[in-house]
Amino acid sequence: MAENTLSALLVDAGNTLLQLREPVGETYARLGRPYGVAGDAAAVGRRFGAAFRGWEGPRYQGDGRPFWRAVVAGSTGCADLDYFEVVYAHYARPEAWTVAEGALEAFAALRGRGVKVAVVSNWDDRLRGLLEVMGLMDAVDAAFISTELGVEKPDPAIYRLACEGLGVRPVEALHVGDHPEKDVAAARAAGCGALLYGAGLGSFRELATCQKVPPNSR
Repeated sequence: MAENTLSALLVDAGNTLLQLREPVGETYARLGRPYGVAGDAAAVGRRFGAAFRGWEGPRYQGDGRPFWRAVVAGSTGCADLDYFEVVYAHYARPEAWTVAEGALEAFAALRGRGVKVAVVSNWDDRLRGLLEVMGLMDAVDAAFISTELGVEKPDPAIYRLACEGLGVRPVEALHVGDHPEKDVAAARAAGCGALLYGAGLGSFRELATCQKVPPNSR
């Protein structure tokens, strides 16, 4: 398959550009102790996975609170609304996150060559403010967030909207994310290249000198 000039890099947020400082189970358990949350962090983490996957329908509409209330309660057995608000606020703060190693350097190198860089993420209305306070909106050209667009991955439309917003053709865009279906398969269905972060792409540093959309990303 012929290579296309790389005109845009699209990047997922959670578990790709943004990495948690501590596992979800540890955070939920630590913040929940004053509210009677019992059990070890590992057990809370396991229940988190089941609660997260068990939600049916759109997740990131508006502030996302209905979805996240169900996840927090399902993970911990605690439906205390004050506890939920403590957890919810925690993940809106930069202290909860780190930026993936090498990402900012790669973004700067790509943008210096005229390649546009954008965040494309399923997230509620906390994300844009989080990106701004972390200084990441200065490191990218745009952010396309599901709650603002009214479309969520794995709908390929979110990638088409991102390419349209950036003024590039999908064949000239490469998306990087951590989910095989929502990131890789969906981006490819939209006509973009896509790489799985941590597998097909080991580090953002590998992208700093990228000039073509890799043929193996199609």
